Amino acid sequence: MADSGIDQMLAEYERAQTIGQHLDILIHEITAIVWGANTLLLGFILEVHCKSSNQKLVLAAAVVGIFMSAYVPWNMCCMKIAQKVAYTVCREIESELPLTHKVNIRIHDKYPQWRPGQVAVWVLTFLFVLTWIFVAFHAWDCLLRCA
Repeated sequence: MADSGIDQMLAEYERAQTIGQHLDILIHEITAIVWGANTLLLGFILEVHCKSSNQKLVLAAAVVGIFMSAYVPWNMCCMKIAQKVAYTVCREIESELPLTHKVNIRIHDKYPQWRPGQVAVWVLTFLFVLTWIFVAFHAWDCLLRCA
């Protein structure tokens, strides 16, 4: 293979690697922002007394919290599709070039197939949604009792 062909493949490898890493960073940032916002919002809601006229706002916040929580795994799934493509390209290039270490192939072979990070996101999202549903039912109950 000519040097220009190898250089082109290495440039493509670097771009694919950068895309994969960038998507991981985006997933983590979005998750941190949404979970932080959920936690902060829950903290404010815990201060609202049942007889408060703000129970309608609590109910609205619960709906927003449910949608924010659902955004995290949806976002993760979409970005993981693109990331999988990027890292597949990396592995294909590693297979074609005479590279000694083949880092992406090694990582892919060693990484647990049950995807512990994604499972954790789904479990925590489920817990946030469950919490928001509880908050919504509590706010609804408070509204009915005070009406």
